[in-house]
Amino acid sequence: MGLPGQFSVTINSSKTSKSAGNAAISSYKGKVKRKIDRSARGKSNIRGSAYIALTISGSGSLVSVRVAKSSGSSRLDKEALAQVRRAAPFPAPPGGKSLPFTVKITGGK
Repeated sequence: MGLPGQFSVTINSSKTSKSAGNAAISSYKGKVKRKIDRSARGKSNIRGSAYIALTISGSGSLVSVRVAKSSGSSRLDKEALAQVRRAAPFPAPPGGKSLPFTVKITGGK
């Protein structure tokens, strides 16, 4: 079961594909962010932000997910990981190449 409260998601791509173009990457990041936003369960009374590193394969499956920077709360970190896993699979990235992202998930708003 999720934590009680709103989660806010910020996403950054650590790599862009020259063949896909910046506009396509920006649009894709928005799609991934919306999918992760929709996978949040409930609200969180735990304040903090967890940074989650993930890699999405060329077909849109989740290749890897880990805590890149802890929120300081193991409960929030675990819920952030679960939120990203629930969002998978994602749409296929532009250019069909795998893409790494860092997602900031904030609880306790």
